[in-house]
Amino acid sequence: MELLILTDYSAIASAERLLLTFYDESQVEAQLKQHNMATNLAVLSVALESLSEEMKAGEELPIVKFGYSNGKNLAGTPVIAMGSPMGSSDSVGYGMITSSNTVLSMTDRNYKLLLTDISGSQNASGVLFDLQGQMLGIITNNKTGSDMRNLITAYGITELQKTVEKMSNAAPIAYMGIKGGDVPKDANLDFGVPYGAYVEEVEMDSPAMREGIQRGDVITAMGDKSVSNFNMYSNYLMEMEPAQTVTLTVMRQAQDEYKEMQFDIELGGVN
Repeated sequence: MELLILTDYSAIASAERLLLTFYDESQVEAQLKQHNMATNLAVLSVALESLSEEMKAGEELPIVKFGYSNGKNLAGTPVIAMGSPMGSSDSVGYGMITSSNTVLSMTDRNYKLLLTDISGSQNASGVLFDLQGQMLGIITNNKTGSDMRNLITAYGITELQKTVEKMSNAAPIAYMGIKGGDVPKDANLDFGVPYGAYVEEVEMDSPAMREGIQRGDVITAMGDKSVSNFNMYSNYLMEMEPAQTVTLTVMRQAQDEYKEMQFDIELGGVN
């Protein structure tokens, strides 16, 4: 049995030994279970038998509950930033979410960025809680423009959850190498772009590029599963493993029409 701790990877990347201090001042050695470079997250594990008797009893061990960051009405939600939002340990900030509509386009998956009016450090880290004690996001202050550098921002936890689950199980994450988004309704109606996961960029030397996927392709199926938006593509990819081969069905524009093409792609893996 083990206790899992979610933390920033940059804070421990060069550590030779990990020693955690809990709220009761007890110290326990931890092991790195898995990390993810794209989100700068890591999951640490601690053997339950190494915890103090009070903590092993369970009643004294606080477990974080995930909230829901994918709602449309998050703007105006009061939040508390905890961890190191001001750049120093055990600092706290209070404010509200000012926007939850920003989408970070990253390789093979997109994340929601929660913007707040909390002024903090450019080196901030930690988490955002709502007033019910649920975690809404994980602070990242390197994804915004220069005019917002001191305002606390966070990855929405709902969009991160599958990545965190994979890391918690030490399961490798499959990699195809595509950045993309959804096909807007107007593009479908006015220009005949089929619904699916629209390919905006293909990473150099990725499995997708090696097999011939191009910018402008629309992914409509992965194996026998239909794909109608980029989120479905990301979720299906999360169910796969590195070295697995998947048949990708895409619609590619040829002159004035879209033609169906299929590619067999052997997936890579990411850290």
